[in-house]
Amino acid sequence: MNSSASMARLMLISAAALFAIAPAAANASLFGGAGVVYTDFDDGGNDSRYGTRIYGGYDFFRVPLVFRLGLEGGYTRTGSFDDDGDTRYNNWDAGLQGTLTTLPLVNLHARAGYEWGDSDGGMYAVGGSIGVLPLTRIRAEYQDRNDFQAGMLSIQVSLP
Repeated sequence: MNSSASMARLMLISAAALFAIAPAAANASLFGGAGVVYTDFDDGGNDSRYGTRIYGGYDFFRVPLVFRLGLEGGYTRTGSFDDDGDTRYNNWDAGLQGTLTTLPLVNLHARAGYEWGDSDGGMYAVGGSIGVLPLTRIRAEYQDRNDFQAGMLSIQVSLP
């Protein structure tokens, strides 16, 4: 088994273990979202395209009105990078995310993790979100992935 498959398996087992013990934590919550990503590959060519991303997560630790810590995983599909429309990246990712919630409407977050699929390797993301309804936020994020960078704009919904 190659190292990327081993790493992916380890991350999935770790995530499952955290989900199993997390309900004991006070104020835990689920969230999910979908959005548009704008990708730019590292090869220097003119290959920036729009794609899509879906994600979900679980905040297993909270300090009310200050901080949340949780896991987030998602799936990203880039736009086509060649004339025949065949070259796309399809990647899964999982990581640990911390969120500052000290501002009334704005949250700031950072995430570090691993992606696998058409491109395997470490990734990180930083961004923020603005509350538009009690359980709904508009989220913007910069992602630096193994082979490309991406900007994401999405709608995120949380369960209380």
